[in-house]
Amino acid sequence: MSKPAMKATRKSSRNSTGFFGVIANPQSYLNIVYLLLAFPLGTFYFVFLVTGLSLGLGLSITVIGLPLLALVLVGARVLCRFERGLVSALLKESFPQPISRRPESSKGLWSRLQALLKDVTTWTGILYLFLEFPLGVASFTIVVTLISAALALIGAPIIYAYADIDLFIWYVDTLPEAFALTLIGVVWLFLSMYIINGIAFVLSRMAKALLGNALASENSDGQHPD
Repeated sequence: MSKPAMKATRKSSRNSTGFFGVIANPQSYLNIVYLLLAFPLGTFYFVFLVTGLSLGLGLSITVIGLPLLALVLVGARVLCRFERGLVSALLKESFPQPISRRPESSKGLWSRLQALLKDVTTWTGILYLFLEFPLGVASFTIVVTLISAALALIGAPIIYAYADIDLFIWYVDTLPEAFALTLIGVVWLFLSMYIINGIAFVLSRMAKALLGNALASENSDGQHPD
């Protein structure tokens, strides 16, 4: 999707639906999908980087250390490209076109490894992949907690049919009180969707800041040095 199309999509999704349209806005559910995926993906990124970098650096004095480290760095760049595509598809974030930064003369394992180590986008990408783990845990927890609480409140009359509801500060033992919880749940659901959309927006901005030039090391002729 082109940049103008992405901007038009994001603008229309914000303006055409109004305050109460957040529930009907498809982008809200794409945001939820992304935030839920951030947890398993962030866990995978963290395990991959910690294991790979530890082994690569620990074995750097042996013959397999440097190839392993180079493989991990290349793998990190591949994961960054995947994240760019995921953020672009689900969060409708646009990224700048890649530019050439790395000399075309980088040949051989050692030269390629040096180029990867000197490329700032390698480290901003790795930073993003590391941050995906704690942010993924937090976003997953927030989404599940907010949505679960809202649905539980909305379904209070059904729950009341089988048992009284004890909210610690409010003991619900009448049907009208249960319907009052439903109204609170509806309001809570709207607020939750706005909170979730806000979190997704912040993460999309972070992705653009750290992954915006993740492909910047491509040569102008379209070849990938890694």
